[in-house]
Amino acid sequence: MPSLLELQREFAAAVLAATPDATRLSVYRDNVFGNWNAALAGAYPIVRKIVGIEFFDALARAYARAHPSTSGDLHEYGAHMARFAEDYPHTQDLPYLPDVARMEWLAHRAHFAADAAPFDFSRPTQVRLAPACALLESRWPLARLWEAHQDGSENTTVDLDAGPDCILIHRLAWRVEVCSLRPGDYLFLERLQAGDALGPALEAAATADAAFVARVALAAWVQTGVITQ
Repeated sequence: MPSLLELQREFAAAVLAATPDATRLSVYRDNVFGNWNAALAGAYPIVRKIVGIEFFDALARAYARAHPSTSGDLHEYGAHMARFAEDYPHTQDLPYLPDVARMEWLAHRAHFAADAAPFDFSRPTQVRLAPACALLESRWPLARLWEAHQDGSENTTVDLDAGPDCILIHRLAWRVEVCSLRPGDYLFLERLQAGDALGPALEAAATADAAFVARVALAAWVQTGVITQ
């Protein structure tokens, strides 16, 4: 007699089968793929807009078979989409799509990240990026792609040759935003993310970018909640 674990594995394999042969499992299969599709659509709305709903549904189903959920929290589902899009045969004519997926996953993570602690000016040298912040470099104009695909955007035209781009993904209150950064600001935040102390991070940014003004940058990133202790 098969064990409970063996039965569970057989059931999961039947639900995920590419060519299902048990129609009585169709209800379970539809529920599983439907929930995973909805989770991916929530995490990757721009990818979905770019490829279209029908294509996205096929992409989501192929992704689900390659990377079935391993967590009870569907907010954790979809972490491998960027790499999957790089290898997926039907997205090879959209070379910017993997980086869009990387941006969207970081935005998804930022949305659910913990709030940052208030900045303590008695410990000004102990700083780091807030939990709801992330950095990303790309050969593509990611900030413009983000802006063009927001609901209500009046300008949906994107010049894909306008890159490269260094972006900050961060959450202001409840809303996640994406913005392009100047070289000095990106390097400053990148060094903080890597664990550098405040002084060396500011010095490195000022050395690399003559337009970087340390006191102005520090005040701006503290005020927006991008850096914290």
